[in-house]
Amino acid sequence: MPGDRVTEIVEKAMPEPNPDQIILKNRAAGLCGSDLHLFYRPPASERNGIMFGLQLNSKIIPGHEGAGEVSKVGSNVKHLKVGDRVAVAHISGCGNCISCRRGWDVHCKNKTTYALDRDGFLADYTLVDARDCVTLPPNISFEEGAFWACGAGTAWSAINRLNLPVGSILGVVGLGPVGAAAVLIASSLGLRVIGFDPVAERRKFAMSLGAEKCYDPTKREELSEVIDELDGTFEASGSSAGRNLCLDLLKVWGRSSFVGFADDETTFDIHMQIIEKQIQLNGVWLFSTPDLQEFINRASESGLSLEPLFTHRYSISQGIEALIEFDKGSAGKTMICW
Repeated sequence: MPGDRVTEIVEKAMPEPNPDQIILKNRAAGLCGSDLHLFYRPPASERNGIMFGLQLNSKIIPGHEGAGEVSKVGSNVKHLKVGDRVAVAHISGCGNCISCRRGWDVHCKNKTTYALDRDGFLADYTLVDARDCVTLPPNISFEEGAFWACGAGTAWSAINRLNLPVGSILGVVGLGPVGAAAVLIASSLGLRVIGFDPVAERRKFAMSLGAEKCYDPTKREELSEVIDELDGTFEASGSSAGRNLCLDLLKVWGRSSFVGFADDETTFDIHMQIIEKQIQLNGVWLFSTPDLQEFINRASESGLSLEPLFTHRYSISQGIEALIEFDKGSAGKTMICW
């Protein structure tokens, strides 16, 4: 993705694994909102600059949500074998620092990121560090595994951090793929969910996933019945308006998790929106690699399926069409499948 909303399909040489790596035969790769913000939409002149504090490289194969079959293993890899079904945690740490030892590679000072500074999963094969793989139970599809490895896992992590009792009312602000996953997951965990999004198609989709009611947040007069009334909120809009709405919706002692990246600065009334309401506010950036395996195992054991979220499937040869359609902001999750 060289920028300017251009997608190029190219041929590259097959990589070879070092002793601690595998070659993954990709079976599913998700398109994520960050693909649009970081790789697809920026002008070509800025495509190799810095965005959100990240150094971009237009020559790297994109795609950070990946799952597939192990096709080759390095000589030191003992816990995986050819044919194993895995998903990949897309941020890979050094393995030795305290953050990595806790499983939080995302906070490693020497981390690498698939699709950012090493090739990602929008390719037939990807070179992967074996330690970044988590196994997929037979009843978890490759599409589910890929989405758990980013958006759905983030949603589960953020909901867990809220620690809301069963029956609590959770507002999900922003009903794109991550927000839709939050609706599905929260409903399965016994929470009552209310959605907020200006796009009617997304509101309708959220209702089909378990939301009790959905609002258009641009019609502020219709929100009076829920302002200061919710037990928790989940912010996935990536907008200042969405972040402020999340705080306004909370009752006293409410809790909120923010996951959406925003292109602009956000101003809060710290006194009225946070301090006087005794708000607990969580910033949630992904999850640990052990957590990823736990999310997937619990979904497998409980029968929670992400399949209703997958509304658009394309082959890798249809990548140009897939990005054009994904850029329009339709409801549901877009997947590249093999």
